[in-house]
Amino acid sequence: MAKNANKAKRGPSFITALVLVVLVAVMGIELVQMSSRLRSARSEEAAIAAQVQQRRQENEALKSDLSKANDVEFIKDLARSQLGLAEEGERIFYDVND
Repeated sequence: MAKNANKAKRGPSFITALVLVVLVAVMGIELVQMSSRLRSARSEEAAIAAQVQQRRQENEALKSDLSKANDVEFIKDLARSQLGLAEEGERIFYDVND
């Protein structure tokens, strides 16, 4: 009868060990997947932070341009450089070597 009692005790411990091994394996797989997602999120965060910095620089440049809205020379320079306009009697030469 002692042999049957030992077998009964060994059975549940084997099943318990098997369940624990499966749980540890599943948790390991989840940990690896979570690590991969975290790495991806961090790289995405860095890219977005770079975009934010670029937009801030663009905004500062636009604010600077807006502060010069009443500056006649600034507006003339914009008309020359961006629109290709010239004042009466003025000639514009374009460098075609670029």
